[in-house]
Amino acid sequence: MTIEGPKPARGQEIRSAAELGGRVFRRHSPRPGKVRLPTPAADEVRENLRVFTADGKVVSVVVMPYREVALLRTRHLACCLGGVCTDPDYRGRGLATRLLADARDKAVAQGADIVLISGRRGLYRRQGYIQVGHFYVCTVARSRLPAGSGGGPRDAGYILRAPTPEDLPALVRMYVAEPVRFVRTPEELLRLVGSTRVLNARGETQVVCPAGSQRPVAYVAYQIGGAPWERMDTNAVRVVEMAGSRWAIAHALRGLLDQYGLDALELHYGGCDTEMAAMAHGYGWPSEPRGFRGTVGIINPSRFWDASAALFSERLGAERFGRLKFTADETVRIGYGAEELVLEDARAFTRLAFEHPASRHELQLGLAPESELARVLEELFPMPVVNYGLNYF
Repeated sequence: MTIEGPKPARGQEIRSAAELGGRVFRRHSPRPGKVRLPTPAADEVRENLRVFTADGKVVSVVVMPYREVALLRTRHLACCLGGVCTDPDYRGRGLATRLLADARDKAVAQGADIVLISGRRGLYRRQGYIQVGHFYVCTVARSRLPAGSGGGPRDAGYILRAPTPEDLPALVRMYVAEPVRFVRTPEELLRLVGSTRVLNARGETQVVCPAGSQRPVAYVAYQIGGAPWERMDTNAVRVVEMAGSRWAIAHALRGLLDQYGLDALELHYGGCDTEMAAMAHGYGWPSEPRGFRGTVGIINPSRFWDASAALFSERLGAERFGRLKFTADETVRIGYGAEELVLEDARAFTRLAFEHPASRHELQLGLAPESELARVLEELFPMPVVNYGLNYF
């Protein structure tokens, strides 16, 4: 029996990959398989569905869609790896490891500089992907809602309702104003806010409008009951994406609690969301830090640096930024004046770029506290990591 690959899936191999994903993921959890593909044409080729086959049957697979992401004023092409699985009869042969290496090489060749993976397996960590990112999970109790927050049409605050196609211009305006996000077309945004699945669980999206108005000023996307393996209450609510006015969202949460008969809900927000952080502090919503729900890797440090140059120049000023020197081959070198920081590989650079502020003391860069380079790096990093929210791979 000859094993072939890594290679793109062709024709009926596409169906075989979907069947393998369904079998493997149902085996480990009650959720459906993450590889969902339609019946393929005989001559169809999926370059971003990488497989190994044995006698025409797919025995190992990785899905690697590409998405543009905005991280503050910077744009990056992210390869979003998911659906990584191997037939149990073919495990222990390094097939998934070889597929991930193939995916990385292909992503670099396609112009990607970041990889996002929806998992934390040792398989990913051994490939250089790590757990980083700066997010918070807060608990919003009914007793801690802002005074005068509304929940119904007669309240003086804000109401929630289902989105409609007529809301699209407002949704687009509020979404593109978010500093950290997946780049979405208007058509994709409308499809996502109408979905009944949010991230990896049942959910929905509602728009927030001032009472007495139908004009949306924000939206919230939330899970209901969480993923099947979490054993949460069936009506538990977890807000995992939002856009628009945080003030309006905070004042509309009573309506969400009323709708599902809850005394509290969970709300996730990014570390650079200073408005929501201030509200959480002011209203007494307990917040716990967390990282990205998966693993992350910068796969092309030079491309990442170049994409971030305008932001870095704005943060430092043109003169100070001009003194920075950056090179990357086997190692990553950042120089400033006579000083130089040498990072052993892209994994170390990923940690420098994205490590949570609470853990940055663990970086051990070997720079003196009075080092000018150390001060410059503190001004540049950490960069934010995009959250999956309505985009999940």
